[in-house]
This record gives sequence, structure tokens and C-alpha cells, in this order.
Amino acid sequence: MIVLPKINICRRILQNTKERSQNLRGRLEKGHAELSEEKIVARNPLDLPKAWTKYYDRLAAHFVEQVGQRRPKVILEAGCGKGQLTIPLLGRLPRHVKMIAIDSSKGPYTGWLKELNQKLQTARLEKRVQLIISDARRIRAIEDESVDIVVSNELLCDLPYDSQLEKALREFYRILRPGGAMIHGEWSSSPAAEPQAFLVKHWPSWTPDQLFSIMRKNGFHDFHVTYFETTIHFGYENALEELQTWGATEKFLKRNDEMLKREGIELPYEHIVQCEK
Repeated sequence: MIVLPKINICRRILQNTKERSQNLRGRLEKGHAELSEEKIVARNPLDLPKAWTKYYDRLAAHFVEQVGQRRPKVILEAGCGKGQLTIPLLGRLPRHVKMIAIDSSKGPYTGWLKELNQKLQTARLEKRVQLIISDARRIRAIEDESVDIVVSNELLCDLPYDSQLEKALREFYRILRPGGAMIHGEWSSSPAAEPQAFLVKHWPSWTPDQLFSIMRKNGFHDFHVTYFETTIHFGYENALEELQTWGATEKFLKRNDEMLKREGIELPYEHIVQCEK
């Protein structure tokens, strides 16, 4: 008398489980499709300029979202390079906002600040930006408490030791006005795909927890983190070019040649860390 109800209950449980599984699979497939839309593919060299332009335009939009309701007059970009983020930021910020762009322009980045200067003149943006050759750990020609927001992208990973990072943070604290903010983008340390794992392994970044700990130690507070879920997948030729730009040696490239031909490389997603003085 009690066996049939148990069988019916089991059938209902199995049916409900199957329906939940199908719903979950559907959501995951939808999420995967949405995520795939954020992958910019650069299979050959002709794809590369457009891919980078699209990537940095999206990243600039994400940075401006983090600026939010703040009304900055002066923004300093540390480690601006050749202006990959600088120029799209200028296009999305109010025209009254002045930018100060600093870069050491050394090593694999030699000449990048000069290239940025040429780009600014071509775009007729040179009056909105002050370019300074300077190390972020000892910022030249910037007065105390004269900047509203400090931004950077993939700069902090070039300061891999606590002592190096703290020197930069102390400088950022010095130049920020009370209540000023920092917004820093770094590659995620948790790769979402194998081609991302290659870059995470060889070009590690600070995690949000590590950054929060060191930033708090240096006087910052009100921490937040967001995630930028756009990536670029580089085909073999583009992968070689990008790795060389980042300082990869011929020995390194030769050792990983088969993997690069098979999989290419893919930018890790970014975590965007922000805090206030």
C-alpha cells in the first residue's frame, strides 16, 4: 500500500531534477554564448589594430563607469605607454577634464611616450594632456594633493615586490586630493581558458586581496573590485608579436612555439580595483 506513493514520489523527484538540470544547462549555454560575444578574435596581423581598438574602447568605458558620479578636474594615468587607454578615455570624459599621463618609457616600452605625443597631435588632443617621463615610484613635477583620480592599467604587475608597489602607492597618496580615488586594472590570476593560463603563469599579477592589504596599509580605504570580461584571442603570428612587445626572448618563444601554433594566446580577464584616499 505504501510502495506506489514512494515510486510516484521518486518519479516526481527524478522529473524535477531533470527539469532543473535542463534549465541549468540552458542558463550555462546562454552564459557561455554571452561570454563568447566578449571574445575579440585576431587571427592574423590585419585583424590586430582593430582588435586592440575595440578592446581598449570597451575598457575605457568600464573605467569611466567606475568614475561614476565623481566630477574630476584632473586625472593622472600612471604607466600610460603609447596611449592605448589614454585616447579612448579622453573620448569618453568631459572636455574640461585634464589628464596627466606619465610613463618611464624604458625597456620594452622605450619610445612609447613619444608615440603617444604624435597620436595626441594627430587627434588634436594635445592641449588636454600633459605628458611626463617619470617612474610611478617617484613622480616628477606633480604637486601634493593636486590630482582627483589616479588610473592605471597593467602597471602594478610591473611592480612585483611589496617595496616597489608601496613606493608607487605612497606617491599616489601624496598627489591625490583628500577624498580622491584610484582605479587600477590588472589581469586576473585565475585563467578562464588554457590560452589565458599561459599568460597568467609567465606574467603574474597582484590579486585583489593582495592589493587591498597593501593599499590599506598605505592609508587607502573604501575598496571595491569589478571585472572586465572582454578578451582578445591572438592567432600564432599575432601572439609572437605581442609576446615580443612584452619582452619575451627568442629562447622563450622557441621553447613555446608548438603551443603557440596550436592554441595562440588569450588575454586574461581583468579585475578593476578601486579605493579612496
